[in-house]
Amino acid sequence: MNKKIILLVDDDYDDLEFFKWAMAGTEETFSLKFVDSGDAALRLLSGLEQLPDLILLDAGMPKMNGWELLKQIKMDHRFTKVPIIMMATSSRRQGIEQAKLLGAKAYIIKPSDFQELKSIMNQLCIGIQTNLDNTIASLRCNLPENIYNFN
Repeated sequence: MNKKIILLVDDDYDDLEFFKWAMAGTEETFSLKFVDSGDAALRLLSGLEQLPDLILLDAGMPKMNGWELLKQIKMDHRFTKVPIIMMATSSRRQGIEQAKLLGAKAYIIKPSDFQELKSIMNQLCIGIQTNLDNTIASLRCNLPENIYNFN
């Protein structure tokens, strides 16, 4: 059985460590791949034999920000079905709306609490295996200030 792939695109290495810790115990089923820039994400996506089951995309990166990368990914027909969740530390309405317009599945305000991040990641892992749309809707109900779903 192939592992499910989650691609994390984030220029903050501290965030990477938090995501790794949050996914501890899922290594048999999930592979967390990490790149620190939009350019690196495009190169990785082009070379993967198996597409990611989910892309977690940081909005605020230098050079190519998350919205620019989201737009490029969605323009490539190979990746149209790959669900993308934008993440940011900001809850600015403009950023949330832009993520929605560009085709993100959801927008998550990065939690500062590790247990909350662990819970979100555990739920997303379950959603990847069952029904991601329902999982995101459930997360939205439980964390309405932090999660915006666009389905």
